[in-house]
Amino acid sequence: MLALEVGSMDTAVIKSGNTSASLTFCERDADYFSVLYESPAVKLEKRVWGYTDCDLLVNFFEFIAKEWRGWQGPQVWTSIEGELELTATSDNLGHVTLNIKLSEFDGPEVWSSSVNLGLDASQTESVAKSVRAFFAN
Repeated sequence: MLALEVGSMDTAVIKSGNTSASLTFCERDADYFSVLYESPAVKLEKRVWGYTDCDLLVNFFEFIAKEWRGWQGPQVWTSIEGELELTATSDNLGHVTLNIKLSEFDGPEVWSSSVNLGLDASQTESVAKSVRAFFAN
Protein backbone atom coordinates (compact mmCIF):
# COMPACT_ATOMS: atom_id res chain seq x y z
CA MET A 1 0.00 0.00 0.00
CA LEU A 2 1.26 3.49 -0.84
CA ALA A 3 2.21 5.57 2.16
CA LEU A 4 2.45 9.31 2.12
CA GLU A 5 4.54 11.33 4.51
CA VAL A 6 3.39 14.84 5.15
CA GLY A 7 5.84 16.32 7.63
CA SER A 8 5.43 19.79 6.24
CA MET A 9 4.54 21.50 3.00
CA ASP A 10 8.27 21.80 2.30
CA THR A 11 8.26 18.30 0.85
CA ALA A 12 5.90 15.81 -0.75
CA VAL A 13 7.07 12.22 -0.22
CA ILE A 14 5.38 9.44 -2.18
CA LYS A 15 6.25 5.92 -1.02
CA SER A 16 5.88 2.90 -3.25
CA GLY A 17 3.09 0.48 -2.54
CA ASN A 18 5.36 -2.40 -3.59
CA THR A 19 8.84 -1.67 -2.22
CA SER A 20 10.71 0.70 0.07
CA ALA A 21 11.30 3.13 -2.81
CA SER A 22 10.09 6.73 -2.63
CA LEU A 23 9.78 9.84 -4.74
CA THR A 24 10.25 13.20 -3.02
CA PHE A 25 9.55 16.70 -4.27
CA CYS A 26 11.63 19.15 -2.20
CA GLU A 27 13.77 22.31 -2.11
CA ARG A 28 11.33 24.59 -3.89
CA ASP A 29 12.96 27.88 -4.83
CA ALA A 30 11.04 30.25 -7.13
CA ASP A 31 10.69 28.41 -10.48
CA TYR A 32 12.89 25.49 -9.40
CA PHE A 33 12.41 22.40 -7.27
CA SER A 34 14.33 19.20 -6.64
CA VAL A 35 13.13 15.67 -7.13
CA LEU A 36 14.68 12.71 -5.34
CA TYR A 37 14.09 9.03 -6.03
CA GLU A 38 15.44 6.60 -3.44
CA SER A 39 15.41 2.81 -3.24
CA PRO A 40 17.80 0.29 -1.71
CA ALA A 41 19.52 -0.02 -5.10
CA VAL A 42 19.37 3.50 -6.57
CA LYS A 43 19.40 7.12 -5.51
CA LEU A 44 18.68 9.78 -8.13
CA GLU A 45 18.40 13.51 -7.56
CA LYS A 46 17.84 16.34 -10.01
CA ARG A 47 17.09 20.04 -9.86
CA VAL A 48 14.13 20.80 -12.14
CA TRP A 49 13.04 24.03 -13.76
CA GLY A 50 9.29 24.02 -13.21
CA TYR A 51 8.52 27.53 -14.46
CA THR A 52 4.78 27.58 -15.25
CA ASP A 53 4.51 23.81 -15.67
CA CYS A 54 4.10 23.08 -11.95
CA ASP A 55 0.34 23.64 -12.28
CA LEU A 56 0.31 20.99 -15.01
CA LEU A 57 2.23 18.65 -12.69
CA VAL A 58 -0.41 19.17 -10.00
CA ASN A 59 -3.09 18.47 -12.63
CA PHE A 60 -1.22 15.28 -13.58
CA PHE A 61 -1.50 13.90 -10.03
CA GLU A 62 -5.10 15.12 -9.68
CA PHE A 63 -6.02 13.23 -12.87
CA ILE A 64 -4.50 10.05 -11.39
CA ALA A 65 -6.54 10.55 -8.20
CA LYS A 66 -9.77 11.27 -10.08
CA GLU A 67 -9.36 8.29 -12.43
CA TRP A 68 -8.21 5.86 -9.72
CA ARG A 69 -10.28 3.04 -11.24
CA GLY A 70 -7.97 3.10 -14.26
CA TRP A 71 -7.67 4.82 -17.60
CA GLN A 72 -6.59 4.00 -21.11
CA GLY A 73 -3.10 4.81 -22.35
CA PRO A 74 -0.25 6.60 -20.58
CA GLN A 75 -0.54 10.01 -18.94
CA VAL A 76 2.69 12.01 -19.34
CA TRP A 77 4.10 15.15 -17.75
CA THR A 78 7.49 16.49 -18.87
CA SER A 79 9.36 19.49 -17.47
CA ILE A 80 10.13 22.31 -19.88
CA GLU A 81 13.79 21.35 -20.24
CA GLY A 82 13.10 17.61 -20.18
CA GLU A 83 15.14 16.82 -17.10
CA LEU A 84 12.09 15.15 -15.47
CA GLU A 85 9.46 13.07 -17.19
CA LEU A 86 6.66 11.26 -15.35
CA THR A 87 4.53 8.67 -17.11
CA ALA A 88 1.58 7.10 -15.31
CA THR A 89 -0.19 3.95 -16.45
CA SER A 90 -2.93 1.95 -14.76
CA ASP A 91 -4.74 -1.31 -14.92
CA ASN A 92 -8.38 -2.14 -14.15
CA LEU A 93 -7.45 -3.34 -10.65
CA GLY A 94 -6.46 0.12 -9.42
CA HIS A 95 -2.71 -0.34 -9.72
CA VAL A 96 -0.82 2.71 -10.93
CA THR A 97 2.73 2.56 -12.21
CA LEU A 98 4.64 5.81 -12.22
CA ASN A 99 7.69 5.78 -14.49
CA ILE A 100 10.18 8.42 -13.42
CA LYS A 101 12.80 9.48 -15.94
CA LEU A 102 15.55 11.85 -14.83
CA SER A 103 18.09 13.25 -17.28
CA GLU A 104 21.16 15.46 -17.25
CA PHE A 105 21.85 17.11 -20.60
CA ASP A 106 24.59 19.58 -19.66
CA GLY A 107 28.07 19.18 -18.33
CA PRO A 108 30.79 16.64 -18.87
CA GLU A 109 28.69 13.63 -17.81
CA VAL A 110 25.39 13.44 -19.64
CA TRP A 111 23.11 10.77 -18.19
CA SER A 112 19.55 9.50 -18.08
CA SER A 113 17.86 7.02 -15.78
CA SER A 114 14.38 5.56 -15.63
CA VAL A 115 12.72 3.81 -12.67
CA ASN A 116 9.21 2.66 -11.80
CA LEU A 117 7.25 3.35 -8.63
CA GLY A 118 4.12 1.31 -7.94
CA LEU A 119 1.21 3.17 -6.38
CA ASP A 120 -1.96 1.96 -4.67
CA ALA A 121 -5.01 3.66 -6.14
CA SER A 122 -6.58 4.11 -2.71
CA GLN A 123 -3.83 6.59 -1.80
CA THR A 124 -3.80 8.68 -4.97
CA GLU A 125 -6.03 11.39 -3.49
CA SER A 126 -3.58 11.95 -0.63
CA VAL A 127 -0.72 12.07 -3.12
CA ALA A 128 -2.50 14.70 -5.22
CA LYS A 129 -3.23 16.82 -2.12
CA SER A 130 0.37 16.61 -0.96
CA VAL A 131 1.75 17.58 -4.38
CA ARG A 132 -0.74 20.47 -4.61
CA ALA A 133 0.28 21.71 -1.13
CA PHE A 134 3.97 21.50 -2.04
CA PHE A 135 3.58 23.55 -5.21
CA ALA A 136 1.16 26.03 -3.61
CA ASN A 137 3.89 27.42 -1.31
